[in-house]
Amino acid sequence: MADTSRKLLIKRIIIMLLFLTLFIGAFSGALYFYQNDRTQRSADLSFGDDKEPNRLDVEISLLGVDPIKSDISLRFVPIPQGTYAKDARLTKDLKFFTGIESGKAEVTLEKNRIPDAVSGSLSIAKGRVSDYPFDVHSSDFYLFFTNPKDEKEEIPMSVDFYGAISGYNIDVDYIPKAEFESSDSYIGLRVTVSRSVITKSFSIFLMVAMWLIGLVIFTMTMIVVWQPRPIEFGMFTLIAGMLFALPAVRNLQPNVPPLGGLSDFLSFFWAESLVAISMPILFFTWLTRYKKPS
Repeated sequence: MADTSRKLLIKRIIIMLLFLTLFIGAFSGALYFYQNDRTQRSADLSFGDDKEPNRLDVEISLLGVDPIKSDISLRFVPIPQGTYAKDARLTKDLKFFTGIESGKAEVTLEKNRIPDAVSGSLSIAKGRVSDYPFDVHSSDFYLFFTNPKDEKEEIPMSVDFYGAISGYNIDVDYIPKAEFESSDSYIGLRVTVSRSVITKSFSIFLMVAMWLIGLVIFTMTMIVVWQPRPIEFGMFTLIAGMLFALPAVRNLQPNVPPLGGLSDFLSFFWAESLVAISMPILFFTWLTRYKKPS
């Protein structure tokens, strides 16, 4: 008897250790997954000639992304170097072209002043938000400086781009040479924005959850129809509650666009239809199964 109890205790300890190991592995995997996703969704890149002593540095920060409004917000900070700078101030009047669409595509930088930061937004040129959560968006912008007193002067540039927006992967690169040839004084960049791995994973998880809810409700209804099981009033309450709960589950998806996207056609419309169909079927079964007491 004591030997049996000891074996049972050892078995329980082994099972507990196994579950503990699985939990630690899953937790460590989640942390690694987050670290990898955080690295992917940030862009910290440099472009242009940073070895030229006499140049204009431009620090670009990505302020926000709104695929629904089709906007990418950026901030440009020009910093003069070499002969273009004296105590961080410009030594000559320059014009700065950014390509943003908020009325500041062309900015005048005055001599003997520290250049001001320029903020604005770009329209997303490519990408459809209706493809959520697999949508990919991109937009192009062009940077260059000119001297109003000497239009032929070429002003070298160095561009530092930084972007990190929660829920998105940010990538920046030169516009392909087939479309635009960048040089030290004219730089064309393409910003590409997609959903992060965590956003996609959570969205897919919720889509699967909505399918499961719809299938469970519909299966429960069919079993009641095919088998002589009693129909409880709580079934009607459950179905009615799920009918209004599914839209809330759908809206839990991060930065989800309005109704009608790809994710809705993959899961939400189907799950909502299964739940909605289950209610009249259950009611008709309850209505026709009634028998008068003998």
